[in-house]
Amino acid sequence: MSSLLNVGHMMLAVEAAEETTVVERVFALDAQLFMDAAIVACAVLFLFALLSYFVFNPARDLLRRRQERVLSELESAAREKEEALTYKLEYEDKLKNAEKSADEIISEGRKKANKRSEEIIAAANEEAARIRLRTEKEIELEKAKVKDDVKQEMVDVAKAMASKFISENMDADRQAALVDEVINEMGDKTWQ
Repeated sequence: MSSLLNVGHMMLAVEAAEETTVVERVFALDAQLFMDAAIVACAVLFLFALLSYFVFNPARDLLRRRQERVLSELESAAREKEEALTYKLEYEDKLKNAEKSADEIISEGRKKANKRSEEIIAAANEEAARIRLRTEKEIELEKAKVKDDVKQEMVDVAKAMASKFISENMDADRQAALVDEVINEMGDKTWQ
């Protein structure tokens, strides 16, 4: 067992010796450290350049294009908003003008309707006047016809009386009696 202990101590001693050498190298500023640092720096710079070329520049370009697209979309949205406001104002003006136009059309329609009704009334009055004149003319013609009929009746009566006077030799009493007789024969309606 003692040999085992001796071997264990030796291993510990070797490990302690290795640890001290490692510790000395980490804290010691020797050429290996500077070489390692230079290699790491070159590797980092190389990786940075490589990443810059393959990753960072495309990412920057992508971000730049996206920023430009967003700016153009914002400008486009602002223009469209201005156009929409312009269209809205035009629409409101057109609505107001449409209302005014509708009022004017209604007013004009009423004027035309009033004018047309006056024309219709005037035409109806003219037609009524023509009908009245025609009726008056017809009445005048009827009166003239009745007068002619009455004259003809009087002539017939006179002829009848004359023929009776001639056929009989009459005196005044007889003549008055004959006139009354002819009047009675012709009836009262003829003389009205």
